[in-house]
Amino acid sequence: MDHAEVLRRLTINDGRVVDGAGLGDDALSGRDRALVRIAAAVAVGASVPTYGAEIDGAVEAGVDAAEVVGVLAAVVPVVGLPTVVAAAPRVALALGMEPVEGWDDRGGTGHATDGASSDGTPRRPG
Repeated sequence: MDHAEVLRRLTINDGRVVDGAGLGDDALSGRDRALVRIAAAVAVGASVPTYGAEIDGAVEAGVDAAEVVGVLAAVVPVVGLPTVVAAAPRVALALGMEPVEGWDDRGGTGHATDGASSDGTPRRPG
């Protein structure tokens, strides 16, 4: 199906496009589709499990962690910094990292050594 037909079906809310089915998905490579889906997850404030599923799919499509983080940087002008800040710990968890309270770029790695912050309270995802 060509792009004009996809737009027509979306415009009229055609019943054949429920959940994106019937739209065709051959215009984007698997890698590009995976990166777009991560960007969409950021935009809608997805949950940790959603990020996990999308990032797992992206890794299977050949996307690396640096590219996932690049998506966060790329969407800041569109979705705003607060949205990306809220997404960052969820993305970190999906990438197998544990976000660390107070982490900064003075030698921190973003990997925690245990499950508690410096004051002993458990860490939670944002």
